[in-house]
Amino acid sequence: MRPTGLTSQAALALAIYLSGPGTAIAQVDNWPCKSVTMINAFLPGGGTTIESRLYGLKLQENTGKTVVQDFKPGAGTMLGTGYVVNAAPDGCTLLVATPALTIAPLVYDNLRFDPIKDLAYLSMMSKRATMLAANPKTPFNTGAEYIAYAKANPGKINFGTSGQAGSAHLSMQPLHQITGTTATFVHYKGGSTLFTALMSREVDVTMGSAASFMPLFKAGKIKSLGLTSLQRHPVLPDMPTISESIKASWEYAPFLGFATSAKTPVATLERINAELVKVSKVPSLAEKLEGDLIIMVGSSRQEFTSFVTAEAARWRKVVADANIKLGEE
Repeated sequence: MRPTGLTSQAALALAIYLSGPGTAIAQVDNWPCKSVTMINAFLPGGGTTIESRLYGLKLQENTGKTVVQDFKPGAGTMLGTGYVVNAAPDGCTLLVATPALTIAPLVYDNLRFDPIKDLAYLSMMSKRATMLAANPKTPFNTGAEYIAYAKANPGKINFGTSGQAGSAHLSMQPLHQITGTTATFVHYKGGSTLFTALMSREVDVTMGSAASFMPLFKAGKIKSLGLTSLQRHPVLPDMPTISESIKASWEYAPFLGFATSAKTPVATLERINAELVKVSKVPSLAEKLEGDLIIMVGSSRQEFTSFVTAEAARWRKVVADANIKLGEE
């Protein structure tokens, strides 16, 4: 006879008791995928690919699920993003999330989805150090000297970016607004051509991955004006930040995390977040990424969502305040 009036927990406890020793009760798997696909909205290669692959390998090891990398570059990362937005909402397709998600809506006004509202942000996994770098012939050596020169020579500094309305272009706008300075932005079609432009002295200054710039800095081929984070990096304690140099709050800290379809059940989102946070706390992984000046984070879903939403609002304000005409040279 079936007992009545039992709570669900009591009923489960009774079922376990009646089943006898050695009998396991099947539990619901909130993430039933046998295979998980990580969509990289960039071309294969580079830091983003390497980092996401390392996370995937550890996730596979921890969960027993097959984790594969798939690449869908194009339209400023919106091709791959749209693929994940429209994927089955089961948590089996994850997007490698970067700052491009918060900038793209400003550039593409005909998107059929909203990268902020139509994605569920799972966890910020890491932040990476970025450097403001100058070619060795420039007459300034620190962030403070850069600003002083820019004030004395309005618009004469050629600042190289990897594209109009890209992270370097938009990030520098608040710094120039704070300090009352200007520079002439020179837009290139990618990071490799920008590197060449800096080395050949076509441009005076640019901003990019500190890990990529460090070998050139150590060889004396470029100058470091400072890191773009608010605090000094633990691996580079002797390298000042731009913020401390100019005595004003300014930061650009690129991130990498994961997102999936916003229609995915909350229980699945929580399960994936727990697994990703577990990956972020693996000491050997943190040590391996430290060489690329990457700091592990492993945030909650709520923290990551709030961060991305705030970043998107910040970029909208930057574009409006600087009167940037998107789509124009």
